[in-house]
Amino acid sequence: MNELGLFLRTLEERVDPTALFERVVGSACDPWQHQMLTNTSPFAMVLASRRIGKSQTTAILAAQTVAAPNQTVLILSYTLNQSQLLFKKCLQAWEAMNLPIQKTRLTQQVMDLENGSTIVCVPAGQDGASARGYGVKDGGILIYEEGAFIADEVFDATLPIREDGGRILLITTPGRKGGFAHKLWTENDDVEKITARSTDLPRMAEKIAFDRRFMPPMQFAVEHELRWMGGGTPFFDTDTITNAFTDTPELILGDFYAGTHANR
Repeated sequence: MNELGLFLRTLEERVDPTALFERVVGSACDPWQHQMLTNTSPFAMVLASRRIGKSQTTAILAAQTVAAPNQTVLILSYTLNQSQLLFKKCLQAWEAMNLPIQKTRLTQQVMDLENGSTIVCVPAGQDGASARGYGVKDGGILIYEEGAFIADEVFDATLPIREDGGRILLITTPGRKGGFAHKLWTENDDVEKITARSTDLPRMAEKIAFDRRFMPPMQFAVEHELRWMGGGTPFFDTDTITNAFTDTPELILGDFYAGTHANR
């Protein structure tokens, strides 16, 4: 009877990851989170602001996926530290599901389950060598965390990890123009694109106001407004450059000479 009650209690969460999200986080999903958690596209990309909830949402998706048998969630992170932090969130999300599925192996980056499923978080490195040997098949997900900061060589080496029926999800804040992630976002119409902009979310209003006061405008544009950098992006904005010029240069020279003579 206890097992039946547990089955009924968790049925919705095992079918719908947004239900698990709402219980773990304690609030409803943002529209972008709902789209990310429920998308079934073979290749999806989330372009997201900083501190918007990317890692938490990824962890919920990973936990919900491995509740089914024989599923692999492979998460490639930019750095080892990021991989370990993300794995910790994945583990917390799994524990919150409270399913009668035991772990058969647990390290700082790997959780194997007795149902044959696994979550693996590994640093991407410069060539993706740490991910070689894995396969993500029907129902599984290959996730690139902060994909705009992952070397193009890593994508060359790891995209073949996806097998028939597997999915790829690339999540990132904007990086430099010209790389794989930027081209995917701007040039590839076959990818499902999800925008997670902090300035669209009332819950982030206080942080946005604070950051707008203290961040350089260009950094704010990247972190909150999802502006890609590089590829000819000017360091100074157009208004600053325009205001630095005048149609009456004699006024500037007059002030200069007046100041020079006054200081003698």
